[in-house]
Amino acid sequence: MLRRLRPHLTYANVTATLALFIALGGGAYAAVTITGRDVKDGSLTGRDIKRNSIGGKRVKESALGTVPRAATLNGVTAARLLVRCPRATFPAAGTCIETDTRPPASYGSAVLACADAGGQRTPNRRLPTHGELSAAYARVDPAPGGELTGHVYPRADGNQDVLIVTSKGGASAAITNDGGNPRAFRCAADPLN
Repeated sequence: MLRRLRPHLTYANVTATLALFIALGGGAYAAVTITGRDVKDGSLTGRDIKRNSIGGKRVKESALGTVPRAATLNGVTAARLLVRCPRATFPAAGTCIETDTRPPASYGSAVLACADAGGQRTPNRRLPTHGELSAAYARVDPAPGGELTGHVYPRADGNQDVLIVTSKGGASAAITNDGGNPRAFRCAADPLN
């Protein structure tokens, strides 16, 4: 076999074969041996980096500047996206709760008072839910004896029980809605935005 191969072993064939192996192996060698220390700082551009290959823990957020187009969302500033509440209310649990309690009233009277509150600029006032009122107590104190919520439960005798919140921790009780158990209340309003 060596005799048959020897006439074809010319200097050009040996050199071409050797060059082919170096070319094929050299690229692999270079890819394996180039590290971050071999790259000059600031020499790589966005084109040199694979898309979505850098993120998370590799990005030093304090070094990032403000993105000019991120200041608005479809022309609306971030400040306008915050919950804006009507006058004399504050945000709590995604709604606006009145700052001050209203005088004690029966459940039905409280529902009507909230429906009439706010005028044309801020419609849709109502009694708050248990969760909304409990969240509001992070900023204000509950009225003595508890405050009415919008939760009503029918009873077998034809009356209704109304849920009241009695403490900052969200403790609650049920009172009979027969007009004889008036309680203080606050109205909840929809945000203005």
